[in-house]
Amino acid sequence: MNKKNKKGIKADYQAKNLKNPFYRATKKKKKGRLRVVIFFALIFVVALFWLIFAAPFLEINKIEITGLERVKETEINNIFKDQKAESKALILKENNFFLFDSEEFENKLINNYNFAQVKVRKKFPDTLSVIISERPYAFIFQEGTNFYFASADAYIIKDEAVSEEAKNRYFILENRSQIVKITDNGKINIKPDYLDFIFALHTELTKYPDLKLKRLIIEQELNSVLVELDNGPLVYFNSQKDPIIQVEDLALVKKEKIGDNFSSTKYIDLRYGNMIYIN
Repeated sequence: MNKKNKKGIKADYQAKNLKNPFYRATKKKKKGRLRVVIFFALIFVVALFWLIFAAPFLEINKIEITGLERVKETEINNIFKDQKAESKALILKENNFFLFDSEEFENKLINNYNFAQVKVRKKFPDTLSVIISERPYAFIFQEGTNFYFASADAYIIKDEAVSEEAKNRYFILENRSQIVKITDNGKINIKPDYLDFIFALHTELTKYPDLKLKRLIIEQELNSVLVELDNGPLVYFNSQKDPIIQVEDLALVKKEKIGDNFSSTKYIDLRYGNMIYIN
């Protein structure tokens, strides 16, 4: 009976939970190594972040400025220092070589001073190179009681106040038009050919010492330029006609028609063909 039972029982190897102790040890070693790798990877990332964005040797603390003639370097330096102190990504500052925004700095300088051109270049590891082209003064633009220097391409230049001495050095263009304005980018919205006429007219008037210019005036009618002479009448010029011929006509009228009564004459109008109106 016992022998038969022994023969009928089969071993159930699948039901047995057989574990390999060497396999478990290997798995623990792998997990340990992974933790070490992650730990050192985090240290590497933090170190790299610090090296790139916070290392003292990458702090921009030098600025090289070339091209300035009127604006003081200290003004550019102050804008530079203010931007360096600005926050970047909450905890970082723009004083870092990689975080400093060169384009933003260029725009600030152009907006503040209307420079003709600004080029900003970062020089590794801690220097900012700034090359500036200033707009030369060409005339003084007047709006009401405000006087501004302006360039030949009609940009307002606000790097210094207009002095009384400057008013004798540059001609004054007074704006009495509701159409002509200073735009948001600091440019006078005046037509280039109209401004060219004004420059040409000014040049011609300087050839006649007895036609001393006090100011040129932009009237409501944009085909006209009004000239106020010193100790003389107001003179209306046509911006569509040759300024040389019109100034020659004015000089001839003064000499042959008006003479000594020139200072008491109210106005001379040269705008209409060959007709000259005097009052």
